[in-house]
Amino acid sequence: MVLYSVGAPERVIPKPTGETKAKGYKLVGTAAYETVCEITVTKGKTFHPAKITASAKDDFWVKLVWDGEDISIEYYVGAGVPFTNWFPWGWHPCEGDGTKKLELKAKGETAAVDVFAEICGEEV
Repeated sequence: MVLYSVGAPERVIPKPTGETKAKGYKLVGTAAYETVCEITVTKGKTFHPAKITASAKDDFWVKLVWDGEDISIEYYVGAGVPFTNWFPWGWHPCEGDGTKKLELKAKGETAAVDVFAEICGEEV
């Protein structure tokens, strides 16, 4: 974990350091959300999401799902604009059992679209 100072030195916010844990791309349709990339958290460990990134040449929707439940809002992403969202330490710790997955899911707005995405974070 790295501590970043925000404003006054006495106010320090911990933020997970994050290497890319999962990345991928997929042609997704418009009917339902589809998994673009995912990470299965190791049994006995906790994954702390640090950042998600997604992009596509057309408009699309993206969300983060842990063990089948939405843990983020549905983000609308405009064509050609990379989307990045950072998460503070402790935002949603994902406790693993070897089968639970953190998934980045997407769907096209008006047509099928190739979505490129990654999940970054640390497993402790």
